Amino acid sequence: MNVDHTRSKTLGWLGALAAASLLASGQVHAGAYGLAVNELNNFRITTSAGTLSLAGANRNASDSAFFQGGVAVNPRAVNTGPAANADVLQVCSGAGCGASPQNHYAPTAALEFARGDAHSFGNMLTAAGSTVSAVSEAQRNSVGAASSTAGDTLTGSVNLTLSSAGFITFSFMGRRDLLANVTTMGDKSNVSIMDIFNISCNSASPVGCLSKANADGVIFQFAPDGDANNGSDINGNHGAGSLDPFSLNMTAGTNDPASGRAFTNGFAMFSLTSNFALPAGSYTLNFSKSTRTDIVVIDPLVVPEPGTLFLLGTGLAGLAFTRRRRPS
Repeated sequence: MNVDHTRSKTLGWLGALAAASLLASGQVHAGAYGLAVNELNNFRITTSAGTLSLAGANRNASDSAFFQGGVAVNPRAVNTGPAANADVLQVCSGAGCGASPQNHYAPTAALEFARGDAHSFGNMLTAAGSTVSAVSEAQRNSVGAASSTAGDTLTGSVNLTLSSAGFITFSFMGRRDLLANVTTMGDKSNVSIMDIFNISCNSASPVGCLSKANADGVIFQFAPDGDANNGSDINGNHGAGSLDPFSLNMTAGTNDPASGRAFTNGFAMFSLTSNFALPAGSYTLNFSKSTRTDIVVIDPLVVPEPGTLFLLGTGLAGLAFTRRRRPS
């Protein structure tokens, strides 16, 4: 057998393998993953004098998921009173859902999914407080988009009544995780957490309420900024007892494999107290917490390594040489 012919044939097969590898590598390495976890334990609203009561409020726990190319799961919600459980069964869409939901701490590379999970229970006006959890997560390894949301809000005509003038305190033990990763340049992963807790004036509020409020009628708001010594609140941070160990309203995103974004904290104490005693009377309590994850995987532009290009070129040349040397 001609040695040159055998060598050329071998190089030809190697070139074909290199070409197949290039064609396959685009999808194998594409991917995006996002996670947002927001948990509160013993969430309480207390007053320094008298008692607090809630009227006209419903708690709404809801979640939704969307998976491009699969079945979109419509938003689902459970409405209960503010002291009752509001559990929504986890929703999940995509090939990776199956019978067992994903563990949001151990995403599986072979599966694609979007899921939302929200639940809350307990009374935020008692010593035991309320427990609230919202998790959104999505992962794709192929071209397309996926998104999920989860949240808990108070809806309806939410009237918070103080029996006598007193300082108001929001407090809880909280933790949050944010994670945004992609494996191919140009893929996108965005995650966010947002919490809103505030007290505002309404038509039944005491005279002079609006004089202490901002343009939106908010008299005391819970909007921490991550500074342990100062909550970025309106008429808040009374005394030295307020704690602000982390920011509650956070976002993280990336479309660069070298720049993953992550934030994780264990449970930490948060409290924020108004800097003046609110007069006795009725106010509106606004409570909302949510998580959201959005990811997009694009058709990646494959840039082969120089060695692979050399092997491909050599193989093609070998195939051409083999064809020329083939006897008639």
